[in-house]
Amino acid sequence: MRDPRSVLTTLASRRQGCPPLCWLLIGLLGFLGVRGVLGGGQFVLVPSGELIGLSTGLLASTPLDDFFLPGVVLLIGLGVVPLAAAYGLYRGEAWAWLVVVAVGVGLLVWVFVEGIVVGFGERLQVLNAVQALVMLLLAAHPTVREHCTRTRLSDTDRTG
Repeated sequence: MRDPRSVLTTLASRRQGCPPLCWLLIGLLGFLGVRGVLGGGQFVLVPSGELIGLSTGLLASTPLDDFFLPGVVLLIGLGVVPLAAAYGLYRGEAWAWLVVVAVGVGLLVWVFVEGIVVGFGERLQVLNAVQALVMLLLAAHPTVREHCTRTRLSDTDRTG
């Protein structure tokens, strides 16, 4: 069993090693993830959309009968995945950068498809598009990329 002090020391050193741009990106991913889990969860629980005041009539031009499938996509793709990316980014995992880029592109695709289905110009569409672009710009910054590719401490070094 690890000494609790070594775990706290490891967490503190990781926090200090995370550049401010990474913290901003982690915050954006966390915000998106929470919104995705809550929004997607609402559609999964009540696929009719009644819980948030939507009508399945919005889906008339699509092959969908209700909001269950969009809810699952929202819950997992824009909820759980961004939260996992935020955690990976915090830890400096190499895979996190690619997942962050995928989330940013996925959010742009979501906004585009949503615009086709329900129309463009909704307030959240603009905010989501801006958030996606900011996340992609932050992910492209050398500081963030270096953070995700830095050499990680081995387990023996961490328990130290």
